[in-house]
Amino acid sequence: MIGHATTHLAARCEEYVEGFSELREPCQELDVFYIPTRYPNGVPDGAPYEFFGPTHSERAAAAYGKVAAMIAPLFAHLDKEGAGK
Repeated sequence: MIGHATTHLAARCEEYVEGFSELREPCQELDVFYIPTRYPNGVPDGAPYEFFGPTHSERAAAAYGKVAAMIAPLFAHLDKEGAGK
């Protein structure tokens, strides 16, 4: 799979781990921010800081929290096995 869309990645993960369909909306929320917040020309007639504010940050943080809560348990065994040392 090539690309950066977390929505598509979550859909693909659903083939292997039940429950990833719950991440559709949170991933869509995060995907919307990918280009326009990273690049100076990502939004028309202005800079990203003129279009994104605290409300957007709060929505993105909430979406990230849902995604992280779903995937963290899948990687918990890595800490126990000493990975990352």
